[in-house]
Amino acid sequence: MRLTLSALLATAAVVIAAPASAAVVVTHVSVGDPNTLPAGQTLIADFNNPADQDATLVDFVTLTLNGATVGVNEGVGGYSGTLPNDPTNYLTVPGGKSATFTSTRLMSSFSLYMGSPDTYNSIRFIGAGFDQTINGTQMFQGDTSQAWSWGKRINFDFGDYKVSQVILSSSSNSFEVDNAAANFAAVPEPATWAFMIMGFGAAGAVLRRRNALSLA
Repeated sequence: MRLTLSALLATAAVVIAAPASAAVVVTHVSVGDPNTLPAGQTLIADFNNPADQDATLVDFVTLTLNGATVGVNEGVGGYSGTLPNDPTNYLTVPGGKSATFTSTRLMSSFSLYMGSPDTYNSIRFIGAGFDQTINGTQMFQGDTSQAWSWGKRINFDFGDYKVSQVILSSSSNSFEVDNAAANFAAVPEPATWAFMIMGFGAAGAVLRRRNALSLA
């Protein structure tokens, strides 16, 4: 069942084309508010512990930093911009570096509080039959002002697709984000798993019976 964002305080939305008719809906959920999450999303990383830079808040999501940093040179010109209304530590992805979220539970949407819109920032979303990269211009709906006073929560909805990996990267200094969150696909109840296993078993029995009859 597809989740909707009708209850969100969105200010704008755009559909980015993708292969095989897939699309990510990009929505500006809030302006200047790093803490308000889209309905149904769970906070997965707040980047508030520089001593444990790749820490996450849920055990089924990991964060891998390939040169990205937490609490290092924050707000220093030439390396990192600032995030307005956000006094806590945040994630900085410098030029040529990346940060990757990997989840064992599939995501139907993903959001970040972002600052300093840059054309050279990008986010790649990967899932079963789905692989799409959105650049900074698409991400910020054409707003690439690079103003340090700019800060918005951006939500990415994957529609009928599900994503297991999100890669943040930048080709220049830099990409600043905070408070990553996601909406996760429901985990089947034990009874549902039991019915699924019974169904697989029944299907296997039918195939074995057909094979036995064909050999008779």
